[in-house]
Amino acid sequence: MTHSGDRAHTVTTRGQLAALALLLAAIAVLAKWHEGPVFWVGALLGLAGLGGYFTRFDSPRGAAQWLLAAVGFCMVAVFTLQFLIGVFA
Repeated sequence: MTHSGDRAHTVTTRGQLAALALLLAAIAVLAKWHEGPVFWVGALLGLAGLGGYFTRFDSPRGAAQWLLAAVGFCMVAVFTLQFLIGVFA
């Protein structure tokens, strides 16, 4: 008998990598631009990455996912700091 629910187990999911990529893109944008429409595009990228981070890393399994979750947490902190600097500058 075959099972239709069996899949190969991967270390990370596409959603986790997409959330980290969005956060990385937002950090790169906010590092260069501190005002104007490009700043707000970076802020929207970061908010999408932040939402993805909180939905995709809610229960990491295994050491690799915990490591990615820790890296993502640091990226969230950097994004938040850069966003606050841009807003209050």
